Amino acid sequence: MAEPVTSTLDGFPLRFFFPEQIDQLLRHGARNGRAGSHAAIERILKHEPALKRPTLWLRNRQLKDPPSHDPYQHSVWSPEDDQTLRQGYEAGCQGKRDAVRELLTRHPTWRRNVIWRRAAKLRLTTGKGRKGGKRSCRPWSEKDDRILLRLAGYKFANAIGRRLHRTERAVIWRLAMLGKSSGVHLEGFARRPLAEELHLGTRTLQRWIAEGLLEVRDPRVTKRSLRDLRKTLQNSGALPARLDYREEPAPHPLSSASDTPGVETTVSGNKAPVGAGSRSSRAKQFWEDAARTLGVNVETVEVYIARGTLKLQDPRIAEESLKRFCRSYGSLINYTFLNQETRTWLRKSMDLIPSGGEPLAQQMACRRRHAQIVRRCDACGGTIRGNAYFRHIKRCIARRSVGANPWR
Repeated sequence: MAEPVTSTLDGFPLRFFFPEQIDQLLRHGARNGRAGSHAAIERILKHEPALKRPTLWLRNRQLKDPPSHDPYQHSVWSPEDDQTLRQGYEAGCQGKRDAVRELLTRHPTWRRNVIWRRAAKLRLTTGKGRKGGKRSCRPWSEKDDRILLRLAGYKFANAIGRRLHRTERAVIWRLAMLGKSSGVHLEGFARRPLAEELHLGTRTLQRWIAEGLLEVRDPRVTKRSLRDLRKTLQNSGALPARLDYREEPAPHPLSSASDTPGVETTVSGNKAPVGAGSRSSRAKQFWEDAARTLGVNVETVEVYIARGTLKLQDPRIAEESLKRFCRSYGSLINYTFLNQETRTWLRKSMDLIPSGGEPLAQQMACRRRHAQIVRRCDACGGTIRGNAYFRHIKRCIARRSVGANPWR
C-alpha cells in the first residue's frame, strides 16, 4: 500500500521530506562547496525519486542568492478603490493627495506610481501643466520662442523645459528648428555657433586665433595632438623650418587639409599677421614650449593651430577678446550678411566699430567678392552664397536621387 502524500515542492509530491527539511539540507550542503551540494541533492533524490534534478539545482541557487527586492505583485483594484480615486481627482489637487494617501494606507504594498498609472488608465488626468497648458500638443508661441532664444546657450535644455513647462526633447527640437544649438557655454563663445552667427567659417576663426586677433580661454596645446603631430613628423623624416599660409610643402602630411568654401583662409603677403603683436604673452609662451617640443619655430606652430592640427585645451573665445576684436577689427566681419538681431547684439553688447581694421579688410575684398553672388540649387531648392555652391551640387542628396548631372 502506497504511503500518503504529505506535502509538495513546486508541484512534485514529497513522501519522505518536508519542504523545510529539503531547504535545510541544501543550505548545509552549499556550505561545503559544489561537492556538498552534489551530495545533498543525491541524498534528496534517493528518498524523493519524484523530484527532478534541475528543480533542486534551481532551488539551491535561490537559497544561495536570494533576490534583493520583493517579487512584483499585480495590484488588484476594487470598485471602491476606483471610486475613491475618482472622487479625489474631482476634488482638485488637495483631493488627489488625500486619495493617494488613503489608498496607500489601505494597500501598504502599493506605490504611488501604481496609483498614477491607474488614474491615467481611467482618463482622470488632463495632461496639462501647472499653468493649464497642454504639455505635448501646445504649439510654440512667439513669446515662448523669445524666452527660448534668450535662455539658449546659458541654461541647459531641461532647465529651459521646466521654465516653459515642456520636455527636454521638445526644447532641443525647437532649438534645432530655429537653427540654434542646445549646448551651454557658461563662459565665452564656441567657434562653430559664433562662426554661423557671423556668417564666417570655422577655419577663419581658427586662423584669427592663431594670429592673435582673438584670444581663447585656455591656449595650451593638448598633449594628445602634440604627441600625434610629433609622431607624424618623425615618420615623415622632415621637419619644416617655416611654413607660409599661402604656400604649403608638397610632401608634408598636412597638405591635404581643405579649407571651408567661400571663406578666406590666407593672409596676403609674407609678412607677419596684423594682429600678431596683440597676442597675449601667455599664449605665446605656451606655443613657444610646443615649438621646442616639436623642434620647429613658433610660426610653424601657429600654422598648425590655424589648420586645426594642434588642438587647444579650451578653444572657446573669451567675451572680452571678442569685444576688443569688434572694436579694433570690426571691418573683418561682413556687416551686410548679418541679420538685424545679430547687428543689434554686436553694436550694443560687443561695441562693434564697422570701420575698424579697414586696411586688413581691403586686402580681403577680392576674396569676399564671390560671396555677393547667391545661387539656387534646382534639385533641392536651397540658396547657397558664394563658391560653396559648386561643392553643394556635388553632394546634394536630391540631385543624386534623380541622377542629374551635377554641372547641368
